[in-house]
Amino acid sequence: MRYLFALLFICFCATSFAGGPWLQPAKSGFFQVQATLPVGTYNRLFLSNNKQLDLNREVTDMNFQAYLEYGITDKINIVTVLPYKYISTGAAQSTLTNPTLLPSGKLSGFSNYKLALKYRISDKNYKIAVSLQSSFNSTIQDLEKGLVTGYQANSIGLYGHIGKGFSENFYSFIEGGFNSVSNNFSDFYEIHYEIGYQFKPSFWGAFTLDLRETLRNGNYRNENLRQTGFYTNNQEYFAFGLKTSYELKNKIGFNAAFFGAFSGNYVAYLRTYSIGIYKKWW
Repeated sequence: MRYLFALLFICFCATSFAGGPWLQPAKSGFFQVQATLPVGTYNRLFLSNNKQLDLNREVTDMNFQAYLEYGITDKINIVTVLPYKYISTGAAQSTLTNPTLLPSGKLSGFSNYKLALKYRISDKNYKIAVSLQSSFNSTIQDLEKGLVTGYQANSIGLYGHIGKGFSENFYSFIEGGFNSVSNNFSDFYEIHYEIGYQFKPSFWGAFTLDLRETLRNGNYRNENLRQTGFYTNNQEYFAFGLKTSYELKNKIGFNAAFFGAFSGNYVAYLRTYSIGIYKKWW
């Protein structure tokens, strides 16, 4: 499988976002603001079967989000994510790969707002939970220029989460679910795996794997979006991530992450990094 770095901003709009099988206790919570930024621009998309698509213009994609997880009870958490995007298309390539050159432009606005309820099934040796996750079409668009801030669809998904803390310094969990999507977008399933270790007091590192596959049962198609790679139908990826976090004694923490992929479909070719700040309370 050909190695690639991929722009995985779609992870923030579609992947499981309920934080594993561990729940916040009643009246406690976790709040984070985060930015995911590209290193430069991209002008290629990776397609399935190790193919790629060259684009007519350079593309920029910047993402920002606010994440909140709150314990309604010891067994029920609510999770909400509010994402915001800035996207643009710039200089045209010297050789056009598509005979239709879209106008350049820029767009900013909210992406797909997300809401989830997570329920604890077991808090014994293995932590087990389920969640109901929804994503809403709160996006804006300029399709003449191939620009849109999220999927033009709503979705609802059922997820399972299972994990274990093997010691005070070592944990691992896996979660996955199936999503039904509106507006003729394909339904999809995804799996997230994470393993983490505490290297020093308050300093954690983690490695993640993410798989998203669509059923290809939706016929939504927009050729302009295929010229930019923004939220097309049947986007897929097999991705990895490296994450670190450092927490202060007042339960304010900082995190950083790097994302890439081994394969994808309509996923952009570019390195990305994330930085964030969070606050815990109980």
